[in-house]
Amino acid sequence: MKKGELNRRIEFWRSEPVNDGLATVPGVPVSIGKRWAKKVDVSDGERMRSGQQGQSLDTRFVVLSDALTRTISGMDKITWGGATYDVVGTKEVGDRRNDAIEITTTSQPDIRL
Repeated sequence: MKKGELNRRIEFWRSEPVNDGLATVPGVPVSIGKRWAKKVDVSDGERMRSGQQGQSLDTRFVVLSDALTRTISGMDKITWGGATYDVVGTKEVGDRRNDAIEITTTSQPDIRL
């Protein structure tokens, strides 16, 4: 992957579990870092083949692998361009081990009537 392809500045958010006296619930999300990323929206054809329906935007962000990006999980969120994306999954990509991380996300578009 070429560093010139990383043209979006994304921010990672994480909520630590908090015990509210009755149960453990997600706490207030805090920023855990920013990274440059490549953004790729999942095509409608790909969504149809996977059987997804409904109003959601599936996006993949590719970031360089480092100590932070290797810890990203489905409990985290990404913000970019005024939108919040829920992390669905991650995987290693690239020619070399620990070259890059592909983060698959989903977001709900604003519905305005």
